[in-house]
Amino acid sequence: MVIRYHTAQGWLWSQQLELYLGIAQNKLRFFTAEGELVPTPEEVAYQQKQRGDHLAAKLQELGIDPDSI
Repeated sequence: MVIRYHTAQGWLWSQQLELYLGIAQNKLRFFTAEGELVPTPEEVAYQQKQRGDHLAAKLQELGIDPDSI
């Protein structure tokens, strides 16, 4: 078993997940091999809702009812 750490932050590498485990905002989180934070399912859902709301507002600006398409 090979254990490696991201030296600056002390994250633990998971070979099975191919992700780092570390602490962000006092919570255990996953990070990519490049050090990017992996969003939680809740964060992804929120981002998708925000995007959908933005697109619906844009359609309304164009005079299109987003519920009709």
